[in-house]
Amino acid sequence: MKLAQADERKLLALLEELARAVEDLLLTGLTTASEATRQTLQVAFQEASRLRLLRLGSTLRVANDELGRFTRNETEFSRRRLMFFLNRAWLLSRGLARALRDKKEVEFERLLWSPPTMPVAKLQVVTLGVAKKITTAFVAFEFRFRVVGGDASSPPTPLPRRGEEGPVRLSWSCIFPIKPGAEIPAEGFLHLPQKQKFTANVFLERKIVAIEKAAVTFDSNGGGRLALEQGSTVTAGKDFTDWKPLLSWDSAAALERVRKHETGPFDLDIEMQEEIVLPEWEIGEPSERAEENQTVFPIAHGPVTFDAVVSQGKEGEALRKSLDAIRKLKKRPPLFGLMHYEKCRLLLQPLTALDKDRPGYLTIAPEQIDRATLLRALKF
Repeated sequence: MKLAQADERKLLALLEELARAVEDLLLTGLTTASEATRQTLQVAFQEASRLRLLRLGSTLRVANDELGRFTRNETEFSRRRLMFFLNRAWLLSRGLARALRDKKEVEFERLLWSPPTMPVAKLQVVTLGVAKKITTAFVAFEFRFRVVGGDASSPPTPLPRRGEEGPVRLSWSCIFPIKPGAEIPAEGFLHLPQKQKFTANVFLERKIVAIEKAAVTFDSNGGGRLALEQGSTVTAGKDFTDWKPLLSWDSAAALERVRKHETGPFDLDIEMQEEIVLPEWEIGEPSERAEENQTVFPIAHGPVTFDAVVSQGKEGEALRKSLDAIRKLKKRPPLFGLMHYEKCRLLLQPLTALDKDRPGYLTIAPEQIDRATLLRALKF
């Protein structure tokens, strides 16, 4: 990544200031955490976002959010999460600063962890599942897509139609800031227009959605992250009905990835993540994990048991109701979700149950949203 000379000087000074702020915070303790400290983290986050230093930016955003939970004395505050991201921010700021000073471009790129982006002229996707995150500052949704078509002949770069483990997997995220005092359901934000002049709820209609003039960043596991640009277009098409062939998961390939993985100081548990499908499964009585503010449903698939984790806050209300309802069924539909490894446990975030050959999005509350009421609440 080439930086302009002015940006390089500004970034170097910012990285030094950030490292000192983290050191001061860790040396003096959280009780001294001030608005000035949070402001330093926020400014660093904004500058990292402007320069597209995505790894540093995401680290600072989580650290600042967690620090805010501490200063507001919120029950969802996690010491473990805050310390991890503060230490990660310190390692990145010191490492990036050293690489800049020593003109070590390879080291700088390695710490940025920014895979190349591929422009895509056109593709067609359907939504297999949606993850939801709610904090006091923002609401975020991450859509899990499958590519079901595209125009292989159109420039600039065609997207491959199939990966090694089935249909091409893509994800796309959208984040909405929460205005103080706004009391609206999280799903209401999906009805707000994006800058590309579409609303994100179009991805919940179980239709084929055509996307043009976008970009994709692929990871080492064959999945990709979709990025929409200013000129991108998103258009809903006809209903999609052939869902079953999209429910594929190669457990042997997942095991091989675990065997080959080499841990490092920047690793997040959720970064080594799998999209999994359980065609047959059983769900047991939930238990409380109070120290992590979670409800845990044991989900058994053959000899393997997953911990299906559900937040005890607003974020987990829809999923908890969905799993409680599924527990009452005699026959359970195929389950799609995200799985990662944490403390020698298989942690599962259920996203979708394929009921009557169509996806039911477990994390999305079914209540209808009145758009006029929504806009009045947000005072647009």
